[in-house]
Amino acid sequence: MTFDELFTQTQPLPTIPKVVQDLINALHNENVSVSELARKIELDQVIAAKLLRLANSPYYGLNKRVATIDKAIHMLGFSTMRTLVVSVGLAGCFKNIPHVDLPVFWRHCIRVACVSRALARPARVDANTAFTVGLMHAIGHLLMAIGIKQMAELNERHAIYAIDRHAAENEAFGYGFDVVSAELMRRWNFAPEFQSAALHFNAPLATEPFEPLAGVLHVAVWRVSIEELGLGPDEMFDSWPEDVAGRLGITRASIESLPSPKDLTADLEVLLS
Repeated sequence: MTFDELFTQTQPLPTIPKVVQDLINALHNENVSVSELARKIELDQVIAAKLLRLANSPYYGLNKRVATIDKAIHMLGFSTMRTLVVSVGLAGCFKNIPHVDLPVFWRHCIRVACVSRALARPARVDANTAFTVGLMHAIGHLLMAIGIKQMAELNERHAIYAIDRHAAENEAFGYGFDVVSAELMRRWNFAPEFQSAALHFNAPLATEPFEPLAGVLHVAVWRVSIEELGLGPDEMFDSWPEDVAGRLGITRASIESLPSPKDLTADLEVLLS
């Protein structure tokens, strides 16, 4: 199936519900109020239920139950709110994808998002944008799994988080998940910087001028893949993207001092169920 055919197949493309899009936009507004967010969240029962579930999860160890949306927002903070809204909103667009273990997929994306956010400050990139792009960067995998029957065989040979996955898709289909993710973001009216980062993160140095957001995503995907492939400290830097990291001012020492992707997302596992 060609790239154009993927987007013109008879099965409707997934769409983000308007309430979720409004929430994502609102969470990128630094002046948004808790009361405004609470009103928007109450319009989506799934997000509201997940928010309260997260606020009352054992991870936070509260003695008193959080019963209202505004109290949950105050307790969790905007950063965790953004995580929840984008995660649940995107996950709701893709259900029962053939031959894809969705909890594993979303766990990978959440880890990439959290590492991207952690790397954003030393790279002088907006942390909220880095998180959202990190979470969305691989959604092209899911659309390809819906439309391309051969994806089942590819998934058996190359894990979604495998470092060689992008090359394998390009060899098999003539395009990879990066261009599909970017096109979905365009159709969903996300900012051009989101689209560009998703499109160029696999080879950020091949684009001029260099886009730091794409570079951050590149390093974050590398770090998460290293953990998911089970590589230890002695092996992880064998594939260290030194040139990209150097452009961002990210050092090996900063990577070594960073909590593992698994630890960075420890409080978010509730979002996967």
